[in-house]
Amino acid sequence: MNGVHFVLGSPGAYIHEPGILNRAGEWMGHYGKSVFIVTGSRSWASCGERLASSLERSGIAYTVNRYRGECSYEEVARMQELVEPETELICGVGGGKVLDTAKMLANRLGKPYVAVPTLAATCAAVANLAVMYTEDGVYRDFPVFVRGTTLCLVDTEVIAGAPVRYLGAGIADTLAKWIEAPMAAEGKPHNLPTTGGLMAAKLCYDTLLRDSEQAMEDARRGISSDSLQRVIDANILFSGMVGGLGEDNCRSAAAHAVHNGLTAIPESHHAYHGEKVAYGILVQLVLENRSQTDIEDICGFYKRIGLPTALSELGIDRRLSEDELAEIARLSLSPDGTMGNMPFPVTADMVVEAIKKVESGLMVS
Repeated sequence: MNGVHFVLGSPGAYIHEPGILNRAGEWMGHYGKSVFIVTGSRSWASCGERLASSLERSGIAYTVNRYRGECSYEEVARMQELVEPETELICGVGGGKVLDTAKMLANRLGKPYVAVPTLAATCAAVANLAVMYTEDGVYRDFPVFVRGTTLCLVDTEVIAGAPVRYLGAGIADTLAKWIEAPMAAEGKPHNLPTTGGLMAAKLCYDTLLRDSEQAMEDARRGISSDSLQRVIDANILFSGMVGGLGEDNCRSAAAHAVHNGLTAIPESHHAYHGEKVAYGILVQLVLENRSQTDIEDICGFYKRIGLPTALSELGIDRRLSEDELAEIARLSLSPDGTMGNMPFPVTADMVVEAIKKVESGLMVS
Protein backbone atom coordinates (compact mmCIF):
# COMPACT_ATOMS: atom_id res chain seq x y z
CA MET A 1 0.00 0.00 0.00
CA ASN A 2 2.90 2.34 -0.76
CA GLY A 3 3.93 2.80 2.85
CA VAL A 4 0.45 3.77 4.09
CA HIS A 5 -0.80 1.64 6.96
CA PHE A 6 -4.17 0.69 5.51
CA VAL A 7 -6.34 -1.38 7.86
CA LEU A 8 -9.02 -3.70 6.45
CA GLY A 9 -9.15 -6.15 9.31
CA SER A 10 -12.23 -8.23 8.57
CA PRO A 11 -15.18 -8.65 6.20
CA GLY A 12 -18.18 -6.38 6.48
CA ALA A 13 -20.04 -9.39 7.88
CA TYR A 14 -18.77 -12.86 8.75
CA ILE A 15 -21.44 -15.46 9.47
CA HIS A 16 -20.23 -18.89 10.59
CA GLU A 17 -23.00 -21.34 11.36
CA PRO A 18 -23.80 -24.94 10.46
CA GLY A 19 -26.50 -24.84 7.77
CA ILE A 20 -26.13 -21.09 7.08
CA LEU A 21 -26.39 -21.68 3.31
CA ASN A 22 -30.08 -22.42 3.78
CA ARG A 23 -30.37 -18.71 4.67
CA ALA A 24 -27.83 -17.37 2.16
CA GLY A 25 -30.45 -15.55 0.12
CA GLU A 26 -31.72 -13.79 3.21
CA TRP A 27 -28.22 -12.50 3.95
CA MET A 28 -27.24 -11.64 0.37
CA GLY A 29 -30.52 -9.79 -0.07
CA HIS A 30 -29.27 -7.11 2.32
CA TYR A 31 -26.65 -6.16 -0.29
CA GLY A 32 -28.21 -6.83 -3.70
CA LYS A 33 -30.81 -8.69 -5.74
CA SER A 34 -28.72 -9.85 -8.71
CA VAL A 35 -25.71 -12.13 -8.22
CA PHE A 36 -22.95 -13.31 -10.58
CA ILE A 37 -21.60 -16.54 -9.08
CA VAL A 38 -18.08 -17.80 -9.83
CA THR A 39 -17.55 -21.44 -8.87
CA GLY A 40 -16.00 -24.76 -9.84
CA SER A 41 -17.74 -28.01 -10.63
CA ARG A 42 -16.83 -29.76 -7.37
CA SER A 43 -17.49 -26.64 -5.30
CA TRP A 44 -20.95 -26.21 -6.76
CA ALA A 45 -21.73 -29.89 -6.33
CA SER A 46 -20.97 -29.60 -2.61
CA CYS A 47 -23.48 -26.85 -1.87
CA GLY A 48 -24.96 -25.36 -5.04
CA GLU A 49 -28.42 -26.85 -4.69
CA ARG A 50 -28.85 -25.44 -1.18
CA LEU A 51 -27.47 -22.05 -2.16
CA ALA A 52 -29.60 -21.80 -5.31
CA SER A 53 -32.76 -22.78 -3.44
CA SER A 54 -32.11 -20.12 -0.82
CA LEU A 55 -31.52 -17.44 -3.46
CA GLU A 56 -34.72 -18.39 -5.25
CA ARG A 57 -36.76 -18.25 -2.04
CA SER A 58 -35.44 -14.74 -1.44
CA GLY A 59 -36.22 -13.57 -4.97
CA ILE A 60 -32.57 -13.05 -5.92
CA ALA A 61 -31.60 -13.46 -9.57
CA TYR A 62 -28.36 -15.34 -10.16
CA THR A 63 -26.15 -16.85 -12.84
CA VAL A 64 -23.69 -19.67 -12.21
CA ASN A 65 -20.36 -19.38 -14.04
CA ARG A 66 -17.68 -22.10 -13.95
CA TYR A 67 -14.07 -20.97 -13.81
CA ARG A 68 -11.42 -22.86 -15.77
CA GLY A 69 -9.10 -23.88 -12.94
CA GLU A 70 -6.59 -21.06 -12.51
CA CYS A 71 -6.80 -17.66 -10.86
CA SER A 72 -5.22 -15.78 -13.75
CA TYR A 73 -5.65 -12.34 -15.25
CA GLU A 74 -6.84 -14.01 -18.44
CA GLU A 75 -9.57 -15.89 -16.58
CA VAL A 76 -10.72 -12.73 -14.79
CA ALA A 77 -10.89 -10.90 -18.14
CA ARG A 78 -12.97 -13.74 -19.59
CA MET A 79 -15.37 -13.62 -16.65
CA GLN A 80 -15.61 -9.83 -16.91
CA GLU A 81 -17.09 -10.18 -20.40
CA LEU A 82 -19.89 -12.36 -18.97
CA VAL A 83 -21.10 -9.98 -16.25
CA GLU A 84 -24.36 -8.20 -17.11
CA PRO A 85 -24.53 -4.47 -16.32
CA GLU A 86 -27.43 -4.96 -13.89
CA THR A 87 -25.41 -7.36 -11.71
CA GLU A 88 -25.21 -6.04 -8.14
CA LEU A 89 -23.03 -8.65 -6.40
CA ILE A 90 -20.11 -10.90 -7.32
CA CYS A 91 -20.06 -14.14 -5.34
CA GLY A 92 -17.29 -16.75 -5.14
CA VAL A 93 -18.31 -20.28 -4.13
CA GLY A 94 -15.38 -22.64 -3.63
CA GLY A 95 -11.76 -22.84 -2.55
CA GLY A 96 -8.97 -20.30 -2.65
CA LYS A 97 -8.46 -19.91 -6.39
CA VAL A 98 -12.20 -19.65 -7.06
CA LEU A 99 -12.58 -17.06 -4.31
CA ASP A 100 -9.60 -15.03 -5.50
CA THR A 101 -10.88 -15.10 -9.09
CA ALA A 102 -14.26 -13.76 -7.96
CA LYS A 103 -12.59 -11.23 -5.65
CA MET A 104 -10.36 -9.90 -8.43
CA LEU A 105 -13.40 -9.68 -10.71
CA ALA A 106 -15.43 -7.80 -8.10
CA ASN A 107 -12.63 -5.30 -7.53
CA ARG A 108 -12.18 -4.71 -11.24
CA LEU A 109 -15.88 -4.00 -11.59
CA GLY A 110 -16.22 -2.04 -8.35
CA LYS A 111 -19.00 -4.33 -7.12
CA PRO A 112 -19.51 -5.83 -3.64
CA TYR A 113 -17.93 -9.24 -3.12
CA VAL A 114 -19.57 -12.16 -1.30
CA ALA A 115 -17.48 -15.20 -0.31
CA VAL A 116 -18.92 -18.66 0.25
CA PRO A 117 -15.90 -20.86 1.09
CA THR A 118 -16.48 -24.57 0.65
CA LEU A 119 -13.09 -25.39 2.19
CA ALA A 120 -11.07 -24.10 5.14
CA ALA A 121 -7.86 -24.37 3.14
CA THR A 122 -6.85 -20.68 2.96
CA CYS A 123 -7.89 -17.23 4.20
CA ALA A 124 -8.89 -16.19 0.66
CA ALA A 125 -12.50 -15.60 1.73
CA VAL A 126 -11.55 -12.57 3.84
CA ALA A 127 -8.02 -11.47 2.80
CA ASN A 128 -7.97 -8.20 0.85
CA LEU A 129 -5.68 -9.57 -1.86
CA ALA A 130 -5.67 -12.18 -4.60
CA VAL A 131 -2.82 -14.54 -5.45
CA MET A 132 -2.51 -14.51 -9.23
CA TYR A 133 -1.00 -17.23 -11.43
CA THR A 134 -0.27 -17.75 -15.10
CA GLU A 135 -2.62 -19.94 -17.11
CA ASP A 136 -0.09 -22.74 -16.48
CA GLY A 137 -0.27 -22.36 -12.71
CA VAL A 138 3.01 -20.49 -12.08
CA TYR A 139 2.92 -17.69 -9.49
CA ARG A 140 2.76 -14.11 -10.83
CA ASP A 141 1.90 -11.59 -8.09
CA PHE A 142 -0.63 -10.63 -5.43
CA PRO A 143 -2.52 -7.36 -5.92
CA VAL A 144 -3.84 -5.82 -2.68
CA PHE A 145 -7.31 -4.25 -2.77
CA VAL A 146 -8.80 -1.25 -0.98
CA ARG A 147 -12.20 -3.00 -1.00
CA GLY A 148 -12.71 -5.96 1.31
CA THR A 149 -15.19 -8.82 1.42
CA THR A 150 -18.69 -7.49 1.97
CA LEU A 151 -20.17 -10.75 3.27
CA CYS A 152 -18.61 -14.12 4.11
CA LEU A 153 -20.91 -17.10 4.71
CA VAL A 154 -19.19 -20.11 6.30
CA ASP A 155 -21.20 -23.32 6.56
CA THR A 156 -19.42 -25.83 8.79
CA GLU A 157 -21.53 -28.66 7.42
CA VAL A 158 -20.17 -28.02 3.92
CA ILE A 159 -16.57 -27.78 5.11
CA ALA A 160 -16.91 -30.88 7.31
CA GLY A 161 -18.01 -32.78 4.21
CA ALA A 162 -14.93 -31.82 2.17
CA PRO A 163 -11.84 -34.06 1.88
CA VAL A 164 -9.89 -33.63 5.11
CA ARG A 165 -6.64 -33.02 3.23
CA TYR A 166 -7.91 -29.50 2.43
CA LEU A 167 -8.33 -28.76 6.12
CA GLY A 168 -4.76 -29.88 6.77
CA ALA A 169 -3.53 -27.57 4.02
CA GLY A 170 -5.42 -24.69 5.61
CA ILE A 171 -3.88 -25.46 8.97
CA ALA A 172 -0.40 -25.17 7.44
CA ASP A 173 -1.25 -21.95 5.61
CA THR A 174 -2.52 -20.46 8.88
CA LEU A 175 0.32 -21.82 11.00
CA ALA A 176 2.64 -19.83 8.74
CA LYS A 177 1.15 -16.56 9.99
CA TRP A 178 2.98 -16.83 13.32
CA ILE A 179 6.16 -17.97 11.54
CA GLU A 180 6.14 -15.17 8.96
CA ALA A 181 4.38 -12.14 10.47
CA PRO A 182 7.03 -11.52 13.20
CA MET A 183 9.70 -11.54 10.47
CA ALA A 184 7.78 -8.98 8.40
CA ALA A 185 7.17 -6.84 11.50
CA GLU A 186 10.77 -6.80 12.68
CA GLY A 187 12.25 -3.31 12.61
CA LYS A 188 8.90 -1.68 11.75
CA PRO A 189 6.75 0.54 13.99
CA HIS A 190 4.48 -1.63 16.14
CA ASN A 191 1.35 0.52 16.12
CA LEU A 192 -1.85 -1.00 17.52
CA PRO A 193 -2.99 -2.54 14.20
CA THR A 194 0.40 -4.25 13.84
CA THR A 195 0.26 -5.50 17.41
CA GLY A 196 -3.28 -6.73 16.79
CA GLY A 197 -2.16 -8.55 13.66
CA LEU A 198 0.65 -10.26 15.57
CA MET A 199 -1.73 -11.22 18.35
CA ALA A 200 -4.14 -12.69 15.79
CA ALA A 201 -1.25 -14.71 14.32
CA LYS A 202 -0.30 -16.06 17.75
CA LEU A 203 -3.94 -16.88 18.54
CA CYS A 204 -4.13 -18.86 15.30
CA TYR A 205 -0.93 -20.73 16.13
CA ASP A 206 -2.02 -21.63 19.66
CA THR A 207 -5.49 -22.66 18.49
CA LEU A 208 -4.11 -24.91 15.78
CA LEU A 209 -1.60 -26.63 18.04
CA ARG A 210 -4.40 -27.33 20.52
CA ASP A 211 -7.32 -28.23 18.25
CA SER A 212 -6.00 -29.45 14.89
CA GLU A 213 -5.75 -33.16 15.62
CA GLN A 214 -9.29 -33.34 17.02
CA ALA A 215 -10.62 -31.12 14.23
CA MET A 216 -9.05 -33.36 11.58
CA GLU A 217 -10.56 -36.45 13.20
CA ASP A 218 -13.98 -34.81 13.43
CA ALA A 219 -13.78 -33.67 9.80
CA ARG A 220 -13.00 -37.25 8.72
CA ARG A 221 -16.22 -38.29 10.44
CA GLY A 222 -18.17 -35.33 9.02
CA ILE A 223 -18.85 -33.92 12.48
CA SER A 224 -19.29 -30.15 12.92
CA SER A 225 -17.56 -30.06 16.32
CA ASP A 226 -16.37 -27.17 18.48
CA SER A 227 -12.75 -28.05 17.64
CA LEU A 228 -13.49 -28.01 13.92
CA GLN A 229 -15.34 -24.71 14.16
CA ARG A 230 -12.41 -23.10 16.03
CA VAL A 231 -9.94 -24.31 13.39
CA ILE A 232 -12.20 -23.06 10.60
CA ASP A 233 -12.35 -19.60 12.20
CA ALA A 234 -8.56 -19.62 12.59
CA ASN A 235 -7.99 -20.71 8.99
CA ILE A 236 -10.46 -18.34 7.38
CA LEU A 237 -11.17 -15.31 9.59
CA PHE A 238 -8.28 -14.75 11.97
CA SER A 239 -5.69 -15.77 9.40
CA GLY A 240 -7.04 -13.11 7.06
CA MET A 241 -7.08 -10.57 9.87
CA VAL A 242 -3.31 -10.87 10.38
CA GLY A 243 -2.54 -9.05 7.14
CA GLY A 244 -5.80 -7.09 7.27
CA LEU A 245 -4.70 -5.45 10.51
CA GLY A 246 -0.95 -5.37 10.10
CA GLU A 247 -0.85 -4.84 6.31
CA ASP A 248 2.77 -4.79 5.11
CA ASN A 249 3.97 -5.00 8.73
CA CYS A 250 2.42 -8.48 9.05
CA ARG A 251 2.63 -9.87 5.54
CA SER A 252 3.95 -13.25 4.50
CA ALA A 253 7.70 -13.83 4.29
CA ALA A 254 9.94 -16.73 3.23
CA ALA A 255 7.43 -19.57 3.68
CA HIS A 256 5.01 -18.17 1.11
CA ALA A 257 7.89 -17.04 -1.10
CA VAL A 258 9.13 -20.63 -1.27
CA HIS A 259 5.58 -21.73 -2.11
CA ASN A 260 5.75 -19.34 -5.05
CA GLY A 261 9.09 -20.79 -6.11
CA LEU A 262 7.80 -24.35 -5.97
CA THR A 263 5.15 -23.52 -8.57
CA ALA A 264 7.98 -23.52 -11.13
CA ILE A 265 8.03 -27.34 -10.82
CA PRO A 266 5.02 -28.82 -12.69
CA GLU A 267 4.60 -31.76 -10.31
CA SER A 268 3.97 -29.33 -7.44
CA HIS A 269 0.73 -28.15 -9.05
CA HIS A 270 -0.97 -31.28 -7.70
CA ALA A 271 -0.11 -30.23 -4.14
CA TYR A 272 -2.38 -27.77 -2.37
CA HIS A 273 -1.34 -24.19 -1.60
CA GLY A 274 -1.03 -24.85 2.13
CA GLU A 275 1.00 -28.01 1.60
CA LYS A 276 3.60 -26.05 -0.33
CA VAL A 277 3.51 -23.38 2.37
CA ALA A 278 4.12 -26.12 4.98
CA TYR A 279 7.32 -27.02 3.15
CA GLY A 280 8.16 -23.31 2.88
CA ILE A 281 7.88 -23.00 6.66
CA LEU A 282 10.65 -25.58 7.07
CA VAL A 283 12.83 -23.72 4.57
CA GLN A 284 12.22 -20.46 6.44
CA LEU A 285 13.15 -22.03 9.76
CA VAL A 286 16.45 -23.14 8.22
CA LEU A 287 17.04 -19.66 6.77
CA GLU A 288 16.48 -18.21 10.23
CA ASN A 289 18.92 -20.74 11.70
CA ARG A 290 16.25 -21.80 14.15
CA SER A 291 17.10 -24.45 16.72
CA GLN A 292 16.83 -28.16 16.03
CA THR A 293 14.20 -28.33 18.77
CA ASP A 294 12.00 -25.73 17.04
CA ILE A 295 12.25 -27.58 13.73
CA GLU A 296 11.57 -30.96 15.29
CA ASP A 297 8.52 -29.58 17.11
CA ILE A 298 7.03 -28.35 13.82
CA CYS A 299 7.88 -31.59 12.02
CA GLY A 300 6.29 -33.60 14.82
CA PHE A 301 3.10 -31.56 14.45
CA TYR A 302 3.20 -32.10 10.68
CA LYS A 303 3.46 -35.85 11.10
CA ARG A 304 0.51 -35.94 13.51
CA ILE A 305 -1.82 -34.26 11.01
CA GLY A 306 -0.28 -35.49 7.75
CA LEU A 307 1.60 -32.47 6.37
CA PRO A 308 4.64 -32.80 4.08
CA THR A 309 8.23 -32.61 5.33
CA ALA A 310 9.89 -33.43 1.99
CA LEU A 311 9.48 -32.62 -1.70
CA SER A 312 8.53 -36.23 -2.38
CA GLU A 313 5.43 -35.68 -0.24
CA LEU A 314 4.49 -32.79 -2.53
CA GLY A 315 4.53 -35.08 -5.55
CA ILE A 316 8.07 -34.15 -6.63
CA ASP A 317 9.33 -37.71 -6.41
CA ARG A 318 12.70 -37.22 -8.10
CA ARG A 319 15.97 -35.42 -7.53
CA LEU A 320 15.75 -31.87 -8.77
CA SER A 321 18.54 -30.57 -10.97
CA GLU A 322 20.65 -27.60 -9.95
CA ASP A 323 18.90 -25.59 -12.68
CA GLU A 324 15.49 -26.47 -11.24
CA LEU A 325 16.59 -25.53 -7.73
CA ALA A 326 17.94 -22.26 -9.09
CA GLU A 327 14.58 -21.56 -10.74
CA ILE A 328 12.74 -22.21 -7.47
CA ALA A 329 15.12 -19.78 -5.78
CA ARG A 330 14.73 -17.20 -8.54
CA LEU A 331 10.93 -17.23 -8.30
CA SER A 332 11.10 -17.25 -4.49
CA LEU A 333 13.11 -14.04 -4.66
CA SER A 334 10.77 -12.32 -7.12
CA PRO A 335 10.22 -8.65 -6.27
CA ASP A 336 6.49 -9.39 -6.67
CA GLY A 337 6.74 -11.97 -3.86
CA THR A 338 7.29 -11.81 -0.10
CA MET A 339 10.90 -12.83 0.52
CA GLY A 340 11.72 -9.15 0.93
CA ASN A 341 9.76 -9.21 4.20
CA MET A 342 12.51 -11.22 5.85
CA PRO A 343 14.52 -8.95 8.18
CA PHE A 344 17.82 -9.94 6.58
CA PRO A 345 18.97 -10.32 2.96
CA VAL A 346 18.22 -13.73 1.44
CA THR A 347 20.16 -14.89 -1.62
CA ALA A 348 19.42 -17.59 -4.16
CA ASP A 349 22.26 -19.68 -2.78
CA MET A 350 20.75 -19.47 0.70
CA VAL A 351 17.38 -20.69 -0.58
CA VAL A 352 18.95 -23.61 -2.46
CA GLU A 353 21.06 -24.63 0.51
CA ALA A 354 18.07 -24.44 2.85
CA ILE A 355 16.05 -26.70 0.52
CA LYS A 356 18.93 -29.15 0.39
CA LYS A 357 19.10 -29.20 4.17
CA VAL A 358 15.37 -29.90 4.45
CA GLU A 359 15.74 -32.67 1.87
CA SER A 360 18.70 -34.21 3.66
CA GLY A 361 16.39 -35.35 6.45
CA LEU A 362 19.10 -34.46 8.99
CA MET A 363 16.84 -31.84 10.50
CA VAL A 364 14.12 -34.32 11.46
CA SER A 365 14.70 -36.69 14.37
